[in-house]
Amino acid sequence: MVSSHPHLLAALVALTTLLTPRPALAVEPIDPSLCHCFLTDGTRLRYFSHHKFFDFRNIANPGIPAPIDDRTGATNAPLTNAYFSSANFSNTWSVQAWAGGSSDATVWNTYSKNDVYIARNSDANPSSSTYLTLRTYRHGTGDFQSSAEIESVSSSYQYVSMRMYARTRGASGAVTAMFTYRGGATEADVQEADLEILTQEASNQVHYTNQPSQVGGVARPDATKQVTIPGSWSDWQVHRYDWTPGSSDWYVDGTSVASIQYQAPVDPTTLLFNVWSDGGSWSGVMATGQSAEMQIQWIELIYNNTAEPSQFAHCANVCTVDVGTQPGVPVLLYSGP
Repeated sequence: MVSSHPHLLAALVALTTLLTPRPALAVEPIDPSLCHCFLTDGTRLRYFSHHKFFDFRNIANPGIPAPIDDRTGATNAPLTNAYFSSANFSNTWSVQAWAGGSSDATVWNTYSKNDVYIARNSDANPSSSTYLTLRTYRHGTGDFQSSAEIESVSSSYQYVSMRMYARTRGASGAVTAMFTYRGGATEADVQEADLEILTQEASNQVHYTNQPSQVGGVARPDATKQVTIPGSWSDWQVHRYDWTPGSSDWYVDGTSVASIQYQAPVDPTTLLFNVWSDGGSWSGVMATGQSAEMQIQWIELIYNNTAEPSQFAHCANVCTVDVGTQPGVPVLLYSGP
């Protein structure tokens, strides 16, 4: 998951030393509340004010809900687990329920709370007890697709490093995604940075895009890259998106896989994870009775938010989550007055 990187640590400490000439301390775990800022590694080192970690590896009362074979019932379904009502989750995330699809959809699609649930990890040698699941399912009765989405409560994130330890499993005909989104008055005004996996493609193919990739039917090829990633998205991997001024950068298990500067997001935005299908050309058509899932052990956010200013006047304690041995546990890189 998160491994120790001595060379990265050296680079981070060296940079911090140059920027703030204070005595360096030995790296050690620290209570996140004592961190004044967070420094990320990668191709563009960046300071952020806040850190959150959402751990789905040991959630009580896991269970896989049966699909609801009724359009209205699926759209109006309740939450599937008490965890989704907890302050830890609901202060940051909202499970979505709405109907919609792409312009060339051939199957009616609704986002249902019934398709967001906590499942027990039944791997032969499980690395967790449970995980969060986002599912899309093709219903025969009613001839529709139900899908899953969680969205940040805040739409004021402005620069973020968002990571998930996840895998995609299931039938052809689905899209699984981690992305940022800010709507606009026109198609050209949308600001959206996507990581998208298409289950109809090979399991080492991922699409990375600063949307829109086309406007008025005219393609914008500089906005998107289809990448052959190391390994397979059907296995557990850390997928990471870094949004910094003027750039979108994506990583898989710490390896840089894509960097796009063309129309990188600028304004405050919303964070989302979803799994969907609507029978259109992008997702493809899923067979009746089949499903696909994005299974997530944890989500981590290192971020700035215009509605959540830092409580610290300056950054005395510089922390990072990129050199420790445990996911979600910051270490102290540097300390000063």
